[in-house]
Amino acid sequence: MSENTPPRPLEGLLTEAREGRLSVNLGAGAPDSVRVSAEEFVYMERDCEGFKLLIQELQRMAEDIADREKWDLGENNPDLPSAGVMVSRFRSKAKESEDSNDVFAILEQHYRIVEDIQELHRVIAQRYMETDEAFAGRYNELMAGAPPVAPLAMPPAFPVTPGQ
Repeated sequence: MSENTPPRPLEGLLTEAREGRLSVNLGAGAPDSVRVSAEEFVYMERDCEGFKLLIQELQRMAEDIADREKWDLGENNPDLPSAGVMVSRFRSKAKESEDSNDVFAILEQHYRIVEDIQELHRVIAQRYMETDEAFAGRYNELMAGAPPVAPLAMPPAFPVTPGQ
């Protein structure tokens, strides 16, 4: 891993899963076994892909904000120097702030987390497929027939009362 590449958020869990050492403790009183279904792994794959597409859409929006030339806030008026400062601040909070505390960078962190969650589930599914023929058959059947992935939808910004 290079100096510029941040560590994977779930690297420890991924390593444990790849090496077959990952376990889950459900706590006292929990059942001794957990049933997993191929459907759940396929849904996780689909939803992670959809979430990554949504994150990329949101990143494009942040880039559009950062690249916007005219804001109509008086940023070119010499009598309103604070308007130019505000526009500069808005641009940097959208993308490429000095402290990496901007929308684009934070969404990139979320993207890496979703990638790791997706990879973790892929590794676990692969281990199940290696040991359970029925699971493998069902998983492959579902993956082959899965509809194309679409970005997940954003919830409405304001709650909408049914019927409106």
